[in-house]
Amino acid sequence: MQRGFKKMKKSIQKITETSTSVQPHCVFVENMQDDEKQPLYILPERLSSLMYQTGFSKDEIRRLYRAFKQYCPRGAITTNDLKPAYAKLFPLGDSGKYAQIVFNAFDKDRNGIISFGDLLNEIALIINGDIDQKLSWIFRFYDLNGDGYITRKEMLVVISAIYEMLHNGQIIQRIVNRHVDKVFEKMDIDKDGVISQEEFMNSCKNV
Repeated sequence: MQRGFKKMKKSIQKITETSTSVQPHCVFVENMQDDEKQPLYILPERLSSLMYQTGFSKDEIRRLYRAFKQYCPRGAITTNDLKPAYAKLFPLGDSGKYAQIVFNAFDKDRNGIISFGDLLNEIALIINGDIDQKLSWIFRFYDLNGDGYITRKEMLVVISAIYEMLHNGQIIQRIVNRHVDKVFEKMDIDKDGVISQEEFMNSCKNV
């Protein structure tokens, strides 16, 4: 379970290796889910405010903003932006399904776009959050429908996507099933067929 999270964290850290300065102006984006294609203007938050909210340094925010503008010049991330980025990071496999899962985890309001502020806040939790914040984020990542429980089907979807991304699309279903079985054997304490957030966090802390 931690493997996919570490891969995602590593990919985020790669993005921060580029550098530039934050430009204090409005950027224009098009809401791709709006049937009428109405324009949407997003004003990037002030640098000092972002530093306070996320715990990132001025230089780290500038690097992330440079990468954000490079990949998303319209001012927001869509799945069409994220999937090619993951394809470059993991060229040997098919990262499309995993990229979609990552996008859904960041797109909390389900409007089909991720602003720079949204992105930065989520990255801050992944990299700078305390243990409870990080574990809560990982739990939500696997809880695909957001009902507060991880089902076997949800975990199979995520683990299968990880194997597709890392192993050239060749999923060995028996290995995936065994992986999920081991996780549920350890974390499903009350054996009700689902993993609650409390079970998840307690199990991770007791490793």
